[in-house]
Amino acid sequence: MSVKFKLVLVLLSFGGLVFAAMLWSSQYLLNNTVIQYIDKREELRLERLKNNLQVYMDEEAVLDAEWVSEDVWQRLLTASYRIDLTQTYIPMDILLERQYPQMLRIHPDEFERKVSLFNRNGDFLRGGDVRSNKMMSAIYVDREVAGWVAYPHQQVLTEKADIEFTESQSLFFVWAAVLLTICIILLLIVFANHFMSPMRQLTQGMRRLSQGNFETRLRIDRQDEFGQLQRDFNHLAACLEKNRNSRNQWIADISHELRTPLTILHGSLEAIEDGIRAASSENLHKIHEEVTLLTRLVDDFYQIALNDIGGLSYKMHSLDFQTLVSRSIESLEGVALEKGLKLEYSVATGRYMLNGDDARLGQMVTNLLINSLSYTDADSGDEAGRVEVLLYNQAGHIVLEMNDSEPGVSEKEMGQLFDRLYRTEMSRNRRHGGAGLGLSIVRQIVEAHSGKIIAQASRLGGLSLVVKLPL
Repeated sequence: MSVKFKLVLVLLSFGGLVFAAMLWSSQYLLNNTVIQYIDKREELRLERLKNNLQVYMDEEAVLDAEWVSEDVWQRLLTASYRIDLTQTYIPMDILLERQYPQMLRIHPDEFERKVSLFNRNGDFLRGGDVRSNKMMSAIYVDREVAGWVAYPHQQVLTEKADIEFTESQSLFFVWAAVLLTICIILLLIVFANHFMSPMRQLTQGMRRLSQGNFETRLRIDRQDEFGQLQRDFNHLAACLEKNRNSRNQWIADISHELRTPLTILHGSLEAIEDGIRAASSENLHKIHEEVTLLTRLVDDFYQIALNDIGGLSYKMHSLDFQTLVSRSIESLEGVALEKGLKLEYSVATGRYMLNGDDARLGQMVTNLLINSLSYTDADSGDEAGRVEVLLYNQAGHIVLEMNDSEPGVSEKEMGQLFDRLYRTEMSRNRRHGGAGLGLSIVRQIVEAHSGKIIAQASRLGGLSLVVKLPL
């Protein structure tokens, strides 16, 4: 069962209940309204009859309705259909002398059949015998009760004209309800299509995404929640496309980085095998260096892959970060001297205890130092190349800052330094070795310790890398 069908079914069910309730209430209200109208109409006629009897009895000095003759009763009853003697003056003798139509006696109306006359003591005299649920109106002569007229409250419709009117109105309501239902069904179909169209579009888009067509984009033509869903879909598709391209680029870059040492190894071994080169310790040492480089590359790739899938574990404990930095600097002082660089280390007074993994943090500091030592020129103008390491506290953080002298990095390249396999292609280029994974690994370690790392221009003319770790 489709969502569209379910939506229409639910709305139709709800509409059907509302329709039935409205139809029942309209019928109920119609009947009650007609009955109340008839009641009010007969009440007004009863009032006219009472007034006519009152005028007659007052003029004829009749002190009890018991003395009103049948003929007078019939004439006044018939006259009450239109005439109220308190409102319209007609001489009583003229009214009573008018010939009473015989047909009215044979075919009295509903009011004439049911209205009753009672004497001053409340005893029934003539008319319909009203025993309960009646409207009663007193007849006064000389301010004394001289009798009563009564008429029963309407319970059901009895007049043919009233019944036919009610039935015609009911039929009108039924046809109006049927027409309204048809219009509602048509509107529901349009309404369902209006909402199902973006759903179908999303379904087709998701199907294309599942087939790997990440270039899929939806046309955004709405400003409601579905429009926001379309925008979110396009954002998802763009992210998937970007991730696929990054993955493909990542695989291509890995292949390229592994190909270089493998090509060198293959060429060197073939040269020794063909007798072009001797299997001397020098040539074997070069092969060993390439194997070491290849091993380091594979280890770096493995570490990044582990971090991506959440498999890289960190053994957190309290440690002295200052001691860790000092140890890393001491281990690389020889490399700095060999390259002709000045390695300076400055520690401000402060707190340097934090919760972290000493092995990973040591790797982070070492990678940062190797990056600065590898990409700093030994001669920077009139001075020797410098690498400056600063350690200090700032706003609840431990800050490790590494500044080096020329060459620098362009502002455009600053944001790409932490990308995998990225290396600047100008001054700080491939001739220094490495696969461009060091800073990417550094960023992973920093983020695993809830820290931040930024790259900026150094006041020494080169690059400044600033790591902030929470205490």
